[in-house]
Amino acid sequence: MSCTHLICIIIYLFTSPHLIESKRISDSSLDLNEIVYHDEPSRIYLGSPSIIRLSSGRLVASHDFFGAGYISQPRNVSIYTSDDNGETWSFISYIKHSYWTTLAVYNGLIYAIGTNSDSNANVIIHRSNDNGSSWIYNGNDDGVILFHGSFATGPTPIVIAEQVMYRAVEQWPAPFQWPKDFQAAIISCNLSKPIESSTADDPIMSPNNWRLTTPLVFNKEWLPKSFPNLTAPGYLEGNIVIVPKSSSNETRVLNIMRFNSIPLSNLAIILELNKTTNTLCFVSITNFPGGMTKFTIRYDPVTEAYFSLVNPVTQNFEPTQRNILSLSYTKDKIHLSNWTIVADRLLYDDTGFTINDSLLYTGFHYVDWQFDEFSSSSSSFNSKASCIEWNCDGGPHIIYAIRTSYRGANSFHNSNRITYKTLKDYREMIK
Repeated sequence: MSCTHLICIIIYLFTSPHLIESKRISDSSLDLNEIVYHDEPSRIYLGSPSIIRLSSGRLVASHDFFGAGYISQPRNVSIYTSDDNGETWSFISYIKHSYWTTLAVYNGLIYAIGTNSDSNANVIIHRSNDNGSSWIYNGNDDGVILFHGSFATGPTPIVIAEQVMYRAVEQWPAPFQWPKDFQAAIISCNLSKPIESSTADDPIMSPNNWRLTTPLVFNKEWLPKSFPNLTAPGYLEGNIVIVPKSSSNETRVLNIMRFNSIPLSNLAIILELNKTTNTLCFVSITNFPGGMTKFTIRYDPVTEAYFSLVNPVTQNFEPTQRNILSLSYTKDKIHLSNWTIVADRLLYDDTGFTINDSLLYTGFHYVDWQFDEFSSSSSSFNSKASCIEWNCDGGPHIIYAIRTSYRGANSFHNSNRITYKTLKDYREMIK
């Protein structure tokens, strides 16, 4: 760890008096482990969680900050670790120039892909070779810019299929209207391609190995004529989802987008990548519980099903509802439709709020999660790291990190906590 890095961590710790050490939320019935808490008077809120397990059994979680109290602060991502299966968490490092970041483990290294800011942002990648304690590559911790421009994203999946690493991003050009100006895109890295830079020892850290699709603008012509007038239609925070082709051993690469469809809800937009032309095209609008809020989709080869942790809208008068977290799945490998909720209240509001107040002040959202082999001995050195191959068997359980607006948040959006929980034996829920 460099001297500069250590000094910055010390400054971070001593200038963040509102950050509270992780603990179990004692007045809650939800069995949540708190990774970090930030009180709302600071007007600094916690966002964009991502989580992975390392082969050592260690859990690594990340988050960024937002809000009026954070405008003048550097855009850095905080890293927390747990060596007791999520019971307690410790801050160990931060990632410089990083925002909306996804963590992934590959070949024993941790990669973090996101943007370097929350406005006029480039796509950036960082790497840690010491379990998240530092993020130094080629002698510095500035990260590597993969694409210059104006991008946005969320902590959505990094996925490998047929020796190519994929991640969805969005281009977000001026005038930066939300969500109208988001343009869907995919970045990809050919892992079998020889390293072209003599200074690079890692193809994933070489911008020359990455390519970007032509960004696809949202088109109102895609909307069915039966739809009412949508208030502010647009899409964002795409998910890479790999589906097998029925006629061959090849795969299709889909980008399933969060769809801002007010006054409608529970919808998502499906795009498909043409691997030859490296372009995206519209496929369909599908029914998808929780499609109004950021989600993550992963495939389990044992059940041959796709799963997602979602915020279904159950109160039709409030399409931005985020106070319920549910598990949904589908076995439709062709259209990615027919999603079914099998656990409708993994998290819910237990505060005693009225329905209206709960909708205003409670949120369990922006969940990142992994399949996992969680056990009481997972802190030993024989654990399975979170895998990013699209069809790997990750395990019979799910670990998840939640952007949490709960018990003290000033709105459902302005999250005051990042929390952690496990879901055991998810496969048994769909038999």
